Amino acid sequence: MSENLVIKDIQKLEPGSELIRVFELEYATNSWFYFVAGLEDNLTELQMRDYNTNSQINTYKALPAEVQGFEIKSEGAIARPTITLANATSVLSTAVGTIDYQDFLGLKVVVRTTLKKYLYGESGDASPPVEFPRAVYIMDRVKTRTKTAVTIECVSPFDLGDTKIPARNILPDRCPFLYQGASSDKGIHEKAQSGCPWHTEGKYTPTYKRSLNGTEYTVYVNADDEYVIPSSTTFTTYSSGAITIDTYYKTTTTLTRQAPNGTSSSVTMNNYWQALGASSNPGTPTDTNINFKRVRIYSTYSNGTDYYTYSDDRHNDYVTFTDDVSTSPTHNKTLLWKAKAPSDLLSPTTGSDFWGRGDGCSKRLEGCKARFGFDPKTAGTASSTGKASSDTTATLPFGGFPAAKAFS
Repeated sequence: MSENLVIKDIQKLEPGSELIRVFELEYATNSWFYFVAGLEDNLTELQMRDYNTNSQINTYKALPAEVQGFEIKSEGAIARPTITLANATSVLSTAVGTIDYQDFLGLKVVVRTTLKKYLYGESGDASPPVEFPRAVYIMDRVKTRTKTAVTIECVSPFDLGDTKIPARNILPDRCPFLYQGASSDKGIHEKAQSGCPWHTEGKYTPTYKRSLNGTEYTVYVNADDEYVIPSSTTFTTYSSGAITIDTYYKTTTTLTRQAPNGTSSSVTMNNYWQALGASSNPGTPTDTNINFKRVRIYSTYSNGTDYYTYSDDRHNDYVTFTDDVSTSPTHNKTLLWKAKAPSDLLSPTTGSDFWGRGDGCSKRLEGCKARFGFDPKTAGTASSTGKASSDTTATLPFGGFPAAKAFS
């Protein structure tokens, strides 16, 4: 009824009021910035009733903005409108709490159109609000960005250009999902790009055994499907003799080490292993010995400490680091990192030339088994490391690996 009323008004020779268009920009999941392109010299703010909760009055801040392409066409290509917002590093960034406008991508822009007389506080104000049908778009990419303005290109939710069916290719023994793309700490729009629910920080609460008591563990697995465990773990030096299942052992090897000062040298390094079973004569620990499984170790990052790389980069140093820089996409998350180049004063960050993520996915079922089948050596103790063999009674959640579980 409210839409019919405003349509009747606009069909008159003299509607009696000017046309108003306001915008609602979703800058985080269910968090909105309300604005109007400055309509008057004094940049007057406008108010309008919320579309869903009519008793809620939204204030649309006047912002120097240029909007183009918001149109509905009956033929031709679907519109890809743009919004250019001025004061990108002052008014806008203060309102939304960030200058990283890449975070907007995948979120909505809602365009509402009405006559001025139907705004809140005007003579025609009513509940529900009187307006034209809303137009909803998805922010697709940051087209340009300068110190004074940012331009965002939007797409229609129904823009299916370049979409192919089936949308996901199933490959033998290879997972096509973005690793950790559907982690529980991510927003809904981010989760839509993947089916892998493994947590960004390696947090995992097994539910396949009652004895595990719902304890949350931190589980790190690298791209070679090897567990990465704390350097404080006790390792027994091994040369020969019997081994005990799940016990950790170490042997030595010689590698060339690259240091932060640019020098290289031959050093004796430890290899770390976990016994896959009990044996009185297991043989020498190697990657092909069925009695042992290789593990890696990590330490907590310390600024000023030397971190090394080696002639075999699988031995490069691993560290955990909690990023508390508010502008970082990994803000307040403790992540596992692996050295890509020697360093001593450069802390791990996304895109660094010196550090890369230490927990990676092999894209094989073996990697999912190591994670979702994690079986702690000491059940109920959060700091426990895992047993060498994964628990095969654990079921993979849908998305953990293609076709791992029926889904409807």
